[in-house]
Amino acid sequence: MCDHQSIYIHIPFCIRKCAYCDFYSKTCLCLIPDYLKAFEKEMDLRQSPDTAIDTIYLGGGTPSLLDVEQVGQILQITRDRFRVSQNAEITLEINPGTVGSSYFSGLKGTGVNRLSIGVQSFNDDKLKFLNRIHNADEAVKTLDHAQGAGFENISLDLIYGVPGETRASWIRDLKKATERMPSHISAYMLTIEPGTPLFEQMKQGIIIPSDQETMSLLFVMTSRYLNRAGFEHYEISNFSKGRINRSRHNSRYWELTPYLGFGAAAHSYDGAVRFSNHRSIERYMTDLSSGKQPLEEQETLTLEQKMTEFIMLRLRTLEGLDMDEFQKRFRFPFQDRFGKILSRILAEDLGMMEAGRFALNLEGKTYLNNIVETLVAGIL
Repeated sequence: MCDHQSIYIHIPFCIRKCAYCDFYSKTCLCLIPDYLKAFEKEMDLRQSPDTAIDTIYLGGGTPSLLDVEQVGQILQITRDRFRVSQNAEITLEINPGTVGSSYFSGLKGTGVNRLSIGVQSFNDDKLKFLNRIHNADEAVKTLDHAQGAGFENISLDLIYGVPGETRASWIRDLKKATERMPSHISAYMLTIEPGTPLFEQMKQGIIIPSDQETMSLLFVMTSRYLNRAGFEHYEISNFSKGRINRSRHNSRYWELTPYLGFGAAAHSYDGAVRFSNHRSIERYMTDLSSGKQPLEEQETLTLEQKMTEFIMLRLRTLEGLDMDEFQKRFRFPFQDRFGKILSRILAEDLGMMEAGRFALNLEGKTYLNNIVETLVAGIL
C-alpha cells in the first residue's frame, strides 16, 4: 500500500453537455463563486494536516472554466489543509475552446504540472456528433499554447468507435495526436450511457452503435499504432511515453489505494468504505452552509466486492494481477479458486504467467469483460 493519498476535486460546470457524457455537471456558471466557497468549507470539515498527498486532480465538468486565480485558490486551500508533497502530480483537465495562450502562462504559477486535454478528435464532423464546443483547429491551438507555455506532461483524451467510424478515420486521429508529441494519450471506446442524448438517439433508432467486432478491431489497432509510436500500453485505455509519464493519480484507482474526493458528486474511498457527495450543486452547498458534510451515500465493501474490484482493475493493467498480493489481501491462493479458469485462459493464449503475475495479452484484453465475468462468477 502507498503511504500517500490522492485528492480528486470535482468542478461540475460546463458550457454545454457533450452528447455522450454522464458525469455530473451543470451549465449555470453563475454558481461558481458560491460553489468554491462551499468547497472551502468542505475542506475545513475534512482537513487532515498530517495526511500526505502526492496527487491532486481537478476534473469535471470543465475545470478550465475556472480562471487562473480560482485554480490557484483551490490549490492553496488544499495545501493549507493537507500535507501536499513538493513533487506532487497536480493535473487540470482542459477543454479546447475555453482557454487562450495567457491562461497557460498564468497556470504555471499555480503549481499545476500536468494537463489532461479533452481533444476527443481532430475530425470536425466527429466533434459535432459528440456535441463538443471546439473544432479541430482550436484543439491544435490549445496544444500549441500549452506546450508554448512550457508544459511537458500533457495527456490527450481521444474517443473512438462513434457510429460509422472507419479504421482509416481513426488512424488519422491517432496520427494527428502523436504528431503533437504528448507524453500520454487516453483512448476511450465510446460508451453510450443511459440518460445521455446519444442514448435517446439510440432508443429512437436515429443512431446505431458500432458493433463489438468493430470496437475490438479499433482497440487492437490503437494499441499497435501507439506502441509503434513509442507509447507503453499500461492500462486498457491509457498509453504513456515510458513509465515516468503514467498518470500517477489514475494509477492509484487501479491499485485500490485510498483517495479523497471533494465537490458535488465526488467519491472517496478509505480502503474499507466508499462514500459520495450529493449529486446536486444546490444540496452540496446547502449542507455545507449548515456545517454538515454533504454525504449522499456510503457503502462498506464486502470481501467479495473487494476481490471483484481487485481482479477487474488489475487485469486492465500491463502488469496484471500479482499472486502474492492477492493471497496477502484475501488469505488464500488465487489458483485455489480460479485455477481452472486461469488454465483455460492460458491454454487459449489470452494471457500469460510471468514472475508470479497473471496478465492478459492484447487479444485477451479484447475479451476483458467476459473474462472478468467468468472470474467473478467464482467469487459470488
